[in-house]
Amino acid sequence: MKIIATISTTLYKMEKVLAVILMSVMLGSIALGVVFRYFFGNPLTWTDELAVYMLIWLTFVGGSMSVKSGKAASLDLVFERVQLIWKKIFLIVGYACAILFAAIVAYMAIQWISNPSIQTKISPGLKISMFLPYLAIPFGLVCLTVHSFHHFIQAFTYKENDTGDEGSEVK
Repeated sequence: MKIIATISTTLYKMEKVLAVILMSVMLGSIALGVVFRYFFGNPLTWTDELAVYMLIWLTFVGGSMSVKSGKAASLDLVFERVQLIWKKIFLIVGYACAILFAAIVAYMAIQWISNPSIQTKISPGLKISMFLPYLAIPFGLVCLTVHSFHHFIQAFTYKENDTGDEGSEVK
């Protein structure tokens, strides 16, 4: 249990740093594109593409972070009105489904980006391998699997007023 918690927390800290970098690059790219387009009359073709790729990465990294921090969208109308045993069951089943889904899709995404046709595909504006933007999918889903597994283990010891430590809420 402790090793999973450590891995999940370390991964979360790395995701925070990555999210700040991705957001900064995206913002800088958009600003640079605006400046060159409207002030110099010479648009840079790659800035919009870079911003889109940063947004894709942010989506998958942010989704994983929201699961870890307990801030992912959820419907708790029923959850708040049932007994503790049912809450535990809901949490265990929910996280088991999340683990299963994320692990299967991550595996499929790894198979997909390992395909030579994907690795040789080049982006039109940046002229980089499309492997890099597509790598966001398995990366985010593997992180989500780790965080969900951590919560899955925590769900067995869930208590009514359990807030957990920062960045590791169960519900």
